[in-house]
Amino acid sequence: MISKNILLEAIYNKTGVYITTKNDCRAVSQFIAAEKIGFLSESTLYRFFLYNSNSNKPYKNTFNVLARFCGYPDWNAFLKYYDSNYLFNEPKFLNKSIEIVVENFVINENFSALIGVFDTLENENYKTKEFFGVKTFLSFNKSKLFPKFIKEYGYHSFVRNILIEALYDPQHRIDGYAEGIKNYILTSDINSENYIQDLMFAQSVLFRHYYLTGSKKAEEYGKKLYQETEWDLSLKNLHIFPKTRFMTYKFWYLNQKKDFKTQHKAYSKNYIDWITEEIQNTNSIIELNIIYQTSLEVFQNLNIKTLKNKVNILIKNKIKNQQNENIEFNKLHNANGILNILPV
Repeated sequence: MISKNILLEAIYNKTGVYITTKNDCRAVSQFIAAEKIGFLSESTLYRFFLYNSNSNKPYKNTFNVLARFCGYPDWNAFLKYYDSNYLFNEPKFLNKSIEIVVENFVINENFSALIGVFDTLENENYKTKEFFGVKTFLSFNKSKLFPKFIKEYGYHSFVRNILIEALYDPQHRIDGYAEGIKNYILTSDINSENYIQDLMFAQSVLFRHYYLTGSKKAEEYGKKLYQETEWDLSLKNLHIFPKTRFMTYKFWYLNQKKDFKTQHKAYSKNYIDWITEEIQNTNSIIELNIIYQTSLEVFQNLNIKTLKNKVNILIKNKIKNQQNENIEFNKLHNANGILNILPV
């Protein structure tokens, strides 16, 4: 039997009344009577929609009248339409169907088919890409195949730009996530104009992960970031997120040094000068939140109250100055895309 919820929605779409009380039943009964397609009493509607009893079996005439009221010749026509068309227009049905397809591609290691889906999304808007990216994230969260997938297809634009970068997960909830990020580095094109930015992004998130989990690998990736690579010439041209990570995570890197206090004092002044300029130069709430959330995490972790307060003041003043000019500043965004959708 078709769900009563479908009938309730169809009646609501026509009358603006969603049946939840006896008064609603009376109103709908009057609507039906006014169309002269048959008569269903208030009590009939109540027993059908609101009275929970398996023994209540409405007459066929009740179904036919409801179907005609919703615009169909009879009950069979109503069933035929909603058994097909309704499902294909039902968001929950579509959502679950896509999830099942993507999950099967992942579990069965049919990666080429999954990439084929990504290829069809090339010219779609960001929210569509994000939707499929999240479904893919959830599927890999149920397997141990993420590193293998990134090793094979880490070069693909959707995989890089959406699955890894836009939907980066600070919590590393996918099994083998860190290894997947390393494979992202290995599949980066050294000749790409984005190579430096991609390298900084990946090394920063790995350094953060290893530092916060107390791994000895934090020292290795700290050296990659702050000793073995010269970023100065390209820093100004990088996206605000990898740049902010790089600049702020340096406090964690310095915290590993014996002369932390001396180096921290010297670097703090440079950092405040840098972050002040970045805040002044942006009019984006998303970028402000990237700066704020990244710095807040580090300064809270290290209990650096002076820098935390300075950044708070800079951010608040910027928002206050822009409040009457740009409604975007009233919106709240999360700096990490996947946490907007799948919070911990």
